[in-house]
Amino acid sequence: MIKKIQNESVLFKSLLGIAIPIILQSFVTASLNLIDSFMIGVLGENQIASVGLANQYYMVFLHATIGITGAAGIFMTQFYGRNDKKKILTFTGISLTVSILASILFTGIALFLPEQIMHIFTGDITVTALGTKYLKTVSFSYMFTAVSFSFSVALRSTKQPKIPLYASIIGLACNTFFNWVLIFGNLGLPALGVPGAALGTLIARGAEMFFILSFIYKRKNIIAGSLKEFFRFNSTDLKVYFKTACPVILNDLMWITGISAYSVAYARLGINATATMQVANTINNLFNIFAIGLASAASIILGNKIGAFKEEEARQDALKISILGTCLGMLSGIILYLSSPAIGTLFKVEPDTYKNIVSVLKIMALVAPIRFFGVIQIVGVLRGGGDVIFATATELFSVWGIAMPLSFIGVSIFQIPINIVYLLVCLEEPFKAMLTIPRLISGKWLKRVIKDKNETLGSIKYT
Repeated sequence: MIKKIQNESVLFKSLLGIAIPIILQSFVTASLNLIDSFMIGVLGENQIASVGLANQYYMVFLHATIGITGAAGIFMTQFYGRNDKKKILTFTGISLTVSILASILFTGIALFLPEQIMHIFTGDITVTALGTKYLKTVSFSYMFTAVSFSFSVALRSTKQPKIPLYASIIGLACNTFFNWVLIFGNLGLPALGVPGAALGTLIARGAEMFFILSFIYKRKNIIAGSLKEFFRFNSTDLKVYFKTACPVILNDLMWITGISAYSVAYARLGINATATMQVANTINNLFNIFAIGLASAASIILGNKIGAFKEEEARQDALKISILGTCLGMLSGIILYLSSPAIGTLFKVEPDTYKNIVSVLKIMALVAPIRFFGVIQIVGVLRGGGDVIFATATELFSVWGIAMPLSFIGVSIFQIPINIVYLLVCLEEPFKAMLTIPRLISGKWLKRVIKDKNETLGSIKYT
């Protein structure tokens, strides 16, 4: 009994040691978006809607990057469990290469087709014009994000989550200051409004990247590799990477594309509905960071143990973390529910929009426990265990097979209010739970994506 308590104490101490910096970093990042929304919100609902819809495109890029770097992280956590620095650097290089190429593609599209991107989400001329200006400027930050995320995942995979946290704090400080200067025209500069917010974000992302690179190379960190070490990967490494990466990238892309499609559905109900969901989602993301942080930490811990041939320990740990995450979701839901009326007063919106914001936030609060469970399964247990195909299938079925059709039916056919539409969207969460609970209990999610020196993965052997 004493040994069991000690083992659980070690697990939760290790989990929190990784999760807390990730949660704080995510909180800082989400606060950056909140500050953007709050400052832009002072200018009016059109400005809120334009920045929110333009950022839907950024979110597609961001989640593509998360998928690219996260897939590399699955390998890095298991290689770290084997103490294989050479392969950690190799997969960091793959992550950098693929994510930078993705950033170039997304930046090019944003520069040459900004109006077409905005028209996907709205037909409003004013919102489109404002969003186009924002999008063209902020797209230059995408490469900074690609580099920062690649190194941040490598740092987390080697149990160094505090460095990305410090970088995000610097980014938040820069974004807040330059938003204040550039949006409102302080310190003698012209008031740029929405384009000023984009420029502030660009500066903040550059500052984050500079800090991470400076810290890694000045301290001669374990992931401070040379260009030769990063880019010595071969076709075999790429084959192994993409076998795991393709489902992960597809999962993240299809998930965020689904979220963006929800925005299209919301926009059909008018600017008030769009502003409602922009504000509500920004607040909800602040609470969801606890689930994401816990799931990310779980993925690292489980990956390390699987890489060290401790599969049974990993299975038991996954069950305990899932229970902990659900309880944390209940606590977050209670706090969000009670604070929702006060939160709505922070934004300059019409009375009807305020009522909708409060109503949607309360729905988010009620769904929080089951949502936390789903995030931990998809991002933490299944990905950490290398069971990426099942994770992808679950996500796609829940979003595209359940929530998406219901939301568009509700908007297009029945013209139901925004809070009811969002309630239909939330039905994806019970379906995720129904699919992942049996998988969690069975232990079928435990898969080693790397092999021992004397083992092969298909026709691939690591030496």
